Amino acid sequence: MPFVDQRCRFWEERLLKLATNVKPMRPPAHVWPAIAQRLNFPAQRSPLQRVRRLPLLASLILVSCALALLYWGSIQTNRPTAVATIAARSGDRLWELEVFGNSDRLGLHAAKQPTRQTEGDYEIWALPPGAAPVSLGILPAEGELIRALTSTQKQALAHSNQLAVTMEPLGGSPTGQPTGTILYVAPLRGSS
Repeated sequence: MPFVDQRCRFWEERLLKLATNVKPMRPPAHVWPAIAQRLNFPAQRSPLQRVRRLPLLASLILVSCALALLYWGSIQTNRPTAVATIAARSGDRLWELEVFGNSDRLGLHAAKQPTRQTEGDYEIWALPPGAAPVSLGILPAEGELIRALTSTQKQALAHSNQLAVTMEPLGGSPTGQPTGTILYVAPLRGSS
């Protein structure tokens, strides 16, 4: 689902820009009475009748706003705060990574598994500048994986602009640092 949410946000951001250049227009004064006459609307209500409906209208607006805020809050917690796409030189996407900073989760999605040159596991690393790489764990061979982040991983991701992938022995690096050659490097971008 995080991948679908990201794609929806992608299109929302692009299509919303189209509406910014549209200027609101006020229709001529004769348009609404003509519409009301064609639809056989009753004659205009007195100001007293309108005032009686005001509390009901205000209540409906208040409830709608409260529900919209609850909905928006639930969407925000499920949105990634950072994303990365790890791709081969051919341009094929291999893995997609999403960091959910609000809930301290990491989402990994295997798009296409590269061919293995040796028996081992692909491991992903955060690369904070001026500090040692921090393992984010083994990459999934297929499907999607959601993993909780440790405080060390969160801190490394908060300061990293890049991620790296290495081939490590089965189960991951035995030393806690990369032991294999760096196979892929990808930028870690903040998600808006």
